[in-house]
Amino acid sequence: MNPLSEGSRRTPDLVFTIVLLVVFAGALLLARQWGFRASLVPTLVASVGVGLSALHLVLVLTGRTHVAAPVPTSADDEADHDPAHVFATAGAANWRSSLLWVAGFFAAVYVVGLIVTTVVFTAAYLRLSVRAGWRFCAIYAAAMGLLLWLVFVELLAIQIPEGVFA
Repeated sequence: MNPLSEGSRRTPDLVFTIVLLVVFAGALLLARQWGFRASLVPTLVASVGVGLSALHLVLVLTGRTHVAAPVPTSADDEADHDPAHVFATAGAANWRSSLLWVAGFFAAVYVVGLIVTTVVFTAAYLRLSVRAGWRFCAIYAAAMGLLLWLVFVELLAIQIPEGVFA
């Protein structure tokens, strides 16, 4: 039996869904101020995000978000994978750490640009938070930077944030 009531299990999902809806709607409004080529990808992503967030909000409010999960091998496995359990038991240190990573990423994008920030933060996060090996971190970070550059700069010819020092 899950000690969390249905209402308290739905609250984090509801809050997170509303936050996502606001973020995607804000991104859509900001992207509409740009020229067509510059706003194409952000408008597409934000539109899909608004649509899916709105759909999920309706599902949460109507109580239709329960999805059948694979049968766990033990009660501990079930608790470890239940989103309500994760939200309810994540300590303040975990929340602070996660929010600092996100805030640091966006601050760095503003200062040094998207590609440099993506490479550095990918490697740093994988190494410091996930404890992945250096080789994996370097290859994965380099691949992320190369992928961003190829897709946005070369393929789509979309300007990406270069930072204040560019």
